Amino acid sequence: MFEIQWNSPFGARPISAALIRREDGVRRAQARLRAEKPDADEDAGADGPDKWVLLRALTEARAHFRLSDRTLSVLEALLSCHGQKRIDPSRPQIVFPSNRELSLRTRGMADATLRRHLASLIETGLLLRRDSPNGKRYRRRDLEEGDEAFGFDLSPFALCATEIFARAEEARAEARKLRRLRTEIAICRRDIRKILDAALIEERAGNWGALEQAWQELSRPLSRSATASELEQMSAHAIELRAKSETLYLSVLSEQEMSGNDAHGERHYQDSNADSHTEIAQEEKNEEKSEVEQPMRHDADAAPVGQGGEALRRLAEREAPDVGTVMTICPTLADYSRTPIRSRRDFEVTADLVRGFLGISSDAYRAAQAAMGPYEAAITIAALLERADRVRSPGGYLRALTAKAGTKRFRVGPMLEALRNQSLRS
Repeated sequence: MFEIQWNSPFGARPISAALIRREDGVRRAQARLRAEKPDADEDAGADGPDKWVLLRALTEARAHFRLSDRTLSVLEALLSCHGQKRIDPSRPQIVFPSNRELSLRTRGMADATLRRHLASLIETGLLLRRDSPNGKRYRRRDLEEGDEAFGFDLSPFALCATEIFARAEEARAEARKLRRLRTEIAICRRDIRKILDAALIEERAGNWGALEQAWQELSRPLSRSATASELEQMSAHAIELRAKSETLYLSVLSEQEMSGNDAHGERHYQDSNADSHTEIAQEEKNEEKSEVEQPMRHDADAAPVGQGGEALRRLAEREAPDVGTVMTICPTLADYSRTPIRSRRDFEVTADLVRGFLGISSDAYRAAQAAMGPYEAAITIAALLERADRVRSPGGYLRALTAKAGTKRFRVGPMLEALRNQSLRS
């Protein structure tokens, strides 16, 4: 392909300093690329970007470049006139379709609309005009002096590939952030609505009217054009309202309701084993026993000996159990980790993931970590996971244990011992 020098626009289109700077910048960039690879084949274009991949990236980043969907349709029609899959940015890449052909490839777009979108592409710097003396677009072949073409130069589009890909990645990251925020708001709205419905149906005491009004304000439809900062503010408000609703609801529950006994649900499952207990009742019983009885009593109650008995003795002595002991008692947690859990860090990271699956809010988990300690809070999550089929409200259960831990009335040792004993009996 031949070297095309800068020329002035045809007809009434005026010249401007911005146009001269833009074309001069393109020529200089192309000269640098040719100097870096002087032996490159002029017609190969193997080093250029894939035009369709680049167009898709530009579509994702079109808000940054202020391009409409119809402008992108015109650019797509121009790219379809380019014979190769890749566009060589080091040399002019001229396409010369007529207005009629462009109209057909843009599904019948009017000439005035075509001119407007072509001007938008040129103004953005993705396209350059190469006007002929009479304003027509054509290619003239000359075996001695080389071919000569007039039309639209696509090389600026290829030269902008780095910026286009970077802006597309930013647009994808922003879209992921917006989806995450919208999901958080939707889940918080649902949680609040469920709590309010339960409180009103069960006729719980409390100022539920104010919370209902706050929920009505929060449940307004989200604007499709809402920014990330607006959604972050709404998400923070939703999380705060959910915490207030949950705290008020749990504060009026009785101790028996907080235990998660299945006898209070619609379905009644009776365990024929007389030694079966619910979580809180079992832990309270174990704690009371541990305060008045000697650690050897736990060895008497425990079935295993050797390594298992030693683990129970450490729990009875209120020592922090190691990760291996906890994983033996609570093996289900390993199903949620991609790698084997070998350290406390691995254990805590997996527990933080699982608490979301159990429906426990991050605020409730942070409060548990502050009251119990990060490792002990993670152990509590692992224990809740083992009893997920029996605990109706894991979030409320964790808040109750957090309150006990704040007054030094809860330790993880008796809880793990109860789980171990129950697994041995079953």
